[in-house]
Amino acid sequence: MRSVWESVWEMSAQCWPGSVTEGGVHASRGWLRRFVLLKLVTVLLFPHGTGLPMLVSCVFSLRALWLLHSPHVSTKPSTVLLAQLAFTDGLLLLQWALQLGMALCWWTEGEAGCEAEVSPVRDTVSAFCQELLDAHHLASLLLLALLGLEATLVSRWPQQTRRFRTSQQAQLCCSLVWMLVLIELASKLLQNVRRQTYLSALPGLSLCLRRTLWLVDSWLHYAVLKFKPQRRRSSFH
Repeated sequence: MRSVWESVWEMSAQCWPGSVTEGGVHASRGWLRRFVLLKLVTVLLFPHGTGLPMLVSCVFSLRALWLLHSPHVSTKPSTVLLAQLAFTDGLLLLQWALQLGMALCWWTEGEAGCEAEVSPVRDTVSAFCQELLDAHHLASLLLLALLGLEATLVSRWPQQTRRFRTSQQAQLCCSLVWMLVLIELASKLLQNVRRQTYLSALPGLSLCLRRTLWLVDSWLHYAVLKFKPQRRRSSFH
């Protein structure tokens, strides 16, 4: 088992050395590799409501954001995608802040004997927190798919796809990702509040989209791991 993990780590060193320039710090590149691998594990293997993996992911995301803003990191499509992937954990921080605030409010109002007035608000906040978790999961799946696609294109067709792999295109893709996430979030909130019948098919479509993205992410990153680059350079070039 140990040899398997060592081989996976060696392949990830080839395929995910980060977006650091040739003169960059090797420790930064290693941390970015660990960040991508951790996000893959937490998003693909763990339920998106598991607390401890999400907490570790937030810590790694903060560190990744700090590294991505260092002068040793070049401006590449992978840099944009990695930064946006780290930003997704901001939804988790917002969800935890709302839960903490609601718990404090519930405790304060409970001491005053006003539980009945706080209960509807607590239910609404709880539903919104669940929607934030779903939004975080969808955004993570989409951005991991973009990272896997970027790595696949660089590994297999580096010259043919160079003109498409630009920072501007990556920023556009990230904007589309967040638009889709916000549209789904707003639609779910509207369905919960107004019980619109024309949105009844939304949960099924959302589940189908997530399962499809899960399969796409798994296939892309597995293909990247199995494909050996011709030269030991970043797959996020």
